[in-house]
Amino acid sequence: MNHMIYGVATREWKGWKDCVASWNETASHPYASYVVKGKSILEAFQEIYEHTTESIIALCHDDLMIYEKNWDKRVLDQFDDPKIGLAGFAGGLGHGLPQMYTEPFRIPNLIRREFMSNMKDAEKHGARFTGERDVAVLDGLALFVRRSVLDKWGGWPVGEKISYFMYSEGLCCEVRRQGLRIRLVGVDCLHLGGKSSGTPLPYSYEDEHRHFWDTNRDVMPYYVKE
Repeated sequence: MNHMIYGVATREWKGWKDCVASWNETASHPYASYVVKGKSILEAFQEIYEHTTESIIALCHDDLMIYEKNWDKRVLDQFDDPKIGLAGFAGGLGHGLPQMYTEPFRIPNLIRREFMSNMKDAEKHGARFTGERDVAVLDGLALFVRRSVLDKWGGWPVGEKISYFMYSEGLCCEVRRQGLRIRLVGVDCLHLGGKSSGTPLPYSYEDEHRHFWDTNRDVMPYYVKE
């Protein structure tokens, strides 16, 4: 059986407790939480990883509302397959364009392709999807990671240039590098956006993307066939 804990990174915006409460209110039963306040996103995630023991760590933004009853069963069912390393609520079939390493570095070549979710405003971001399927990459709004993935990775890359802007993409690359699969679960939710924890480190958006581009050539670009 897969045991799960909520890992919450927050800077305590006004409505964060209401969002976190919605996770347990809609789940089949309540789960414990480990809350980290006022830290950068990866420092918070690393603390959560180091101070918990559950096999599945739920890392949802503190501005995510979940509306679907028993959503947790759908997510945890994915991990019955030992080849699943990561699941989430929003993601794309492709990660990066085919030409990303045949032409000079360009941020648009790192895009998430054919993005899908069951967010209330799903069509604003891509296509609506209510089922479960393999994807190449997930958005960081909701990540459910198998602890053994982080064990093998050596924990989160705190202090490196994969952080605020690209931590989810970096994790997805590591899951693929480990030969594991990523699942999209189309759960009814709403990402309020712009309120969750994660003050950027003192380097640029472009620098972080360039570092990602430089260090993931072995697993990028990637596309999951229909």
